[in-house]
Amino acid sequence: MVGIASVTARIDPHHPATIPEWRHPGDPRAAITLDNLMRMASGLHSDSAGNRTDAIYFGGTAVTESATGWPLEAARGTRFRYANNDILLATRSLRATLGEARYANLPHGGLFHPLGMTHTTTGTDWQGNYILSSQVWTTARDLARLGQFWLQDGVWQGRRLLPTGWMRYMTSAAGPQPGDGPGYGATMWLFGPKQGLPVGSYAAQGNRGQSVMVIPQHQLVIVRRGEDPGAARFDISRFSAEAIALLP
Repeated sequence: MVGIASVTARIDPHHPATIPEWRHPGDPRAAITLDNLMRMASGLHSDSAGNRTDAIYFGGTAVTESATGWPLEAARGTRFRYANNDILLATRSLRATLGEARYANLPHGGLFHPLGMTHTTTGTDWQGNYILSSQVWTTARDLARLGQFWLQDGVWQGRRLLPTGWMRYMTSAAGPQPGDGPGYGATMWLFGPKQGLPVGSYAAQGNRGQSVMVIPQHQLVIVRRGEDPGAARFDISRFSAEAIALLP
């Protein structure tokens, strides 16, 4: 969404995010960039791994009432901590930058409709803020379209929707990284030989086992839908490696 918006709006992910609630003089959070937020490196406090955002998802609280209130506890860009709030804040920044009409049309007009993702929608809070860290309802076929769009470097049916180089930005590790397992780009999990996959593989991974794995070396997109209960976890790396082994 940030990349699509930046085609027509003045958005530089390396500039401070536009969060009106942080504009008080001396607020150190005002220096947090969109890049920090998309890389889970805001330095904001999290009450638990991933940030418990139940109050927004289920309790009727708005993004602007909750996500914008967390204090800074580490220097921005120095710590990786997966946090739903970082994505909520990046989305809040888009709304403040684009204005109401362009923001409201962005997911469907900018991405879903051009790609033919006709069975995808995303929820908002009661104040109209998109909940893009969750509450996105879709199908396996629509996710496959999204993965193919990424594989094609942000081009769909000959039309460039993402700026040149944006996919490289999203899939490049920069700044702090998770302690083990896959690396992290700008919203993307990064896979490679350590996970038994080719260099340059990457994935979007959703709640409880949803995965869109892209393996550019083999021009391959793998979508996995599931409902992994408790500690059970589907091994998307192993599954993808087995799928590669079946290719002619």
